[in-house]
Amino acid sequence: MWRVAVVFIIFMGFVISIVVYTAFLGTDLVAEDYYQQEVNYQGIIDAKNNSVEIKKQLSIKQNETSITILFPKVSYGSDMKGTVHFYHPKSSKFDFEKPLKLVGGNQVFNKSNLLKGNYIIKFQWDMNGEKYYIEKPYYIS
Repeated sequence: MWRVAVVFIIFMGFVISIVVYTAFLGTDLVAEDYYQQEVNYQGIIDAKNNSVEIKKQLSIKQNETSITILFPKVSYGSDMKGTVHFYHPKSSKFDFEKPLKLVGGNQVFNKSNLLKGNYIIKFQWDMNGEKYYIEKPYYIS
């Protein structure tokens, strides 16, 4: 009989610890305007389809102090306008966004603004009346 009581007490302790743990977890939304993003998702699908070949050639390199994004020559022009968003899945306070400004097909970012870890780098731009969108997972060391 006492064994059943011990097992029951251990089980209840486990359940209570799970409840306490989940109560203190952060509940960040992926995006503050996710309803509006869902409405506009067909535009993202079309922009991704425009970017298929560019995504294959786009490369990202890093050293101790910076991250360099190298766009293929055919994918940019003088009328290119857009953003680069470093999305950190753990918390939105680690996200980082900058305008897309290529110099010779490259853009350099200082790593001091970024936390070490996994990111999804989102590129979104307009050029020649077309929209483009690329997401690339990347580990920043």
